[in-house]
Amino acid sequence: EGKKFLRLLARGAALQLATFGFYRFWLATDIRRHLWSHTLVDGENAEYTGTGRELLIGFLFALAILLPIYLAYFLIGLEAERMQAFASVPLGLFLLLFGYFAIYRARRYRLTRTIWRGVRFWMQGSGWKYAFRAFGWGVLVVLTLGAAYPWRAASLERYKMRNTFYGDLQGSFDARPADFFRQG
Repeated sequence: EGKKFLRLLARGAALQLATFGFYRFWLATDIRRHLWSHTLVDGENAEYTGTGRELLIGFLFALAILLPIYLAYFLIGLEAERMQAFASVPLGLFLLLFGYFAIYRARRYRLTRTIWRGVRFWMQGSGWKYAFRAFGWGVLVVLTLGAAYPWRAASLERYKMRNTFYGDLQGSFDARPADFFRQG
């Protein structure tokens, strides 16, 4: 229902302007509810039960972690840059790892707020294990000039799916990286 979705986006954009972007958490929730309820799988739609308030709290939690790190790094970086050290490299590495961690946790959040046919999805596993796995594969992709990318994609998807559940059914991922490589 394109017109209904467009109205939802237009209203959300107007509210974001009026609230200086603060409404974005509620808009994301409205978009997910719309998309989940209008996507049919085997004739039935999913239900999204998350709230804008939960997204706001998650954002504030991430901000509470990152703000002190940024401040400390800024102060340390002033001195380190004066000595011509590479002060931004450790911060960049931390932010890359934290980004992978956040991607995993965001997927976990969306899954735990998704219900299909009365059964909830959920996810286990460590976000930090995923982050270090993704980082390691990223280094390998750079060293191989991109040739290892299909194996990276398959490995990360396999990790996510092995830790994804629909009720008591565990997910799986069976694609072979060599098939990705041939298509690429």
